[in-house]
Amino acid sequence: MKLMKETRSVFGGTDLWQRTEWALGLLSLMTSCFAISVVVFIRKDFGERYLGWLNLAFGYTIVANFMFIGGIVGSFLGWGGGQLMFVFWVAFIAMSAWHRREITRKNKAGIEWHSMYMGTSILPLPFSREIVYKFAEPGLVFLLGHLLGAFSAQVGIWLQIAAGALFVNNHIVYYQQRQAILDMRDAEIEARYLSKALSGAPSNETGGLMVAESCIEMMKTDADLKAAFGGLAPELKDMLDAAPADAAEKVAG
Repeated sequence: MKLMKETRSVFGGTDLWQRTEWALGLLSLMTSCFAISVVVFIRKDFGERYLGWLNLAFGYTIVANFMFIGGIVGSFLGWGGGQLMFVFWVAFIAMSAWHRREITRKNKAGIEWHSMYMGTSILPLPFSREIVYKFAEPGLVFLLGHLLGAFSAQVGIWLQIAAGALFVNNHIVYYQQRQAILDMRDAEIEARYLSKALSGAPSNETGGLMVAESCIEMMKTDADLKAAFGGLAPELKDMLDAAPADAAEKVAG
């Protein structure tokens, strides 16, 4: 396990989004503030932190501001159905309060539940959960917004905005899950095949792990790099020490 972690520190962290993780986090935060206003109507069994009071407070505030500003704009543009936006806001508060009550009930009953669970979709659709979250939910919310736009332009526009935010937010959740699994798999490959990679074995024998010959030579000749690698696990240092000898044997052979 120690060797696996140390090889990940050497070969990991090259993904673009990992290096700009703050940007992905900011995008996730922004979209969740909009998406949370619709997920309370189409999902159940939320995790405590996913449907946290702070997240809900942001959602309440954004919907309220949109209702106020949209009402002013709508009065100039001749939008009708402004009352429906107020009904939607009240319904959002009521549904979220009910879900929070369910979360409290589970906690009191001692039921173990992942705090970041994004909820179980209640839509009766014949698709996998991933397809439902990624495409069906945002698509149906957008369609509903389009239809309701004939009665209340403000609600219609809000639902279409929320649908776009839900689409992006759901994709980020699944992207982050996949990245975590890929990181675990890469770490295991690096720990298993590092010795072969350092000896110059082809990629089809190392699970795709590659160490350039120039990098191996540089690690052997650069004093600063030697000092940096001095704190590595003994297994990794042994592999680095053995690499030139292995390469020499291959040349001699």
